[in-house]
Amino acid sequence: CPPQVATVRALARHLDVLPSTLMSRFFRARVPAPKQYLAMARLIRAARLFENPGFSVANVANHLDYSSPQSFGRHVRTLMKLTAMQFREQYDGEGMLQHFRQMLVLPHLDRLRELRPLSPSWGAAYARSLIH
Repeated sequence: CPPQVATVRALARHLDVLPSTLMSRFFRARVPAPKQYLAMARLIRAARLFENPGFSVANVANHLDYSSPQSFGRHVRTLMKLTAMQFREQYDGEGMLQHFRQMLVLPHLDRLRELRPLSPSWGAAYARSLIH
């Protein structure tokens, strides 16, 4: 999705579904919440921006629409248990993409293949699969 889609509400609007519907479909599929995917996708973008040696933490925070460099730093610390500078030193864009895959895609691959968050019949098909 576009870089400006950083919240579940914005993602739901972009996909033309209700946020509660989107969240419940992820929950029923037993995969991480959309918020986790969006947060990690944002960090992939941050890692790509940090590949430019001229970009400071403030530049990256502003470019990704964080309210402040401190807000960006809290986000990195919460998700990665690193400071923004440690994050910059440890991850490039490709490394962060691989981290995303290891944490949010590969462990849930079978369930993600079945996830149909936009299909109105997805819920009914999922319910039938639980019965059989």
